[in-house]
Amino acid sequence: MTLSAQSILDFPVPQATHVVTARDAILYALSVGYGTDAPGAALKYVYERDLVAAPTLANIVAHPGPWMQQTGVDWARLVHSEHRLTIHRPVPLDVPLISRSRVLSVVDRGVEKGMFVSFERLIATADSDEPIATIVQTNACRGDGGCGSAGSSPEPLSKVPDRGPDLEFNVDIPDNAALLYRLNGDLNPLHVDPQAAGKSGFDRPILHGLCSFGYAGYAIVAAIDPSMASGLSAIAARFSAPIFPGETITVQIWRNDAEIRFRGLVASRGATILDNGMARLS
Repeated sequence: MTLSAQSILDFPVPQATHVVTARDAILYALSVGYGTDAPGAALKYVYERDLVAAPTLANIVAHPGPWMQQTGVDWARLVHSEHRLTIHRPVPLDVPLISRSRVLSVVDRGVEKGMFVSFERLIATADSDEPIATIVQTNACRGDGGCGSAGSSPEPLSKVPDRGPDLEFNVDIPDNAALLYRLNGDLNPLHVDPQAAGKSGFDRPILHGLCSFGYAGYAIVAAIDPSMASGLSAIAARFSAPIFPGETITVQIWRNDAEIRFRGLVASRGATILDNGMARLS
């Protein structure tokens, strides 16, 4: 199809269905850090008895797949730019779920400068349509641009406070993190294949953005409540630089009661990999 802002805005993103099993929930939790630092505190996320879904699990539920490949964008140069998750209730296990998605906006930066595409995904129970989560994702289409803008963009995420953080929490990303995380369903070779990474403009495979996002969700709860009794009702952030498996993320946290601001740093190379982060304790 001819690439235009309107054709992307009107693209019928397919619905998707999903039944999340205990195995799915445990695999996801293990792939974003639960059970590494304090296995006992995180046991409810990684043990089938009294199992609770990790707050950010909704990100992988009923995903419509790589639908943007069909719009005509340069798929090899597309990267996840920003992500917002609102959790209405924990993801239920063994219950049919459905997602309905729509494109919200196309923001054109000009020919050879790329564009941003934002879309919304609503996840609900298939039988009763009870809301589970609302996700707004923005993709940076770095190989496109010049097709015009359309739709209404999400409100910008606010910058973190201009002062020192209240808390810091370090999370070590295993060398095999991308190999493990891709078993949740994101099989993009960018994250494991050096040749695919090179075609996308990276000198080596990068970690999935939503893997680092899940680690940040884990770190926020673990830093504030080491017993892991708390949860999250919302979390959002901008992916400001790639992170590589084997690195350590320092999550800086600013807290105002239940409202959290955060960012993620890789101190070893002076990189901010997650920025303008916000979260809300449940």
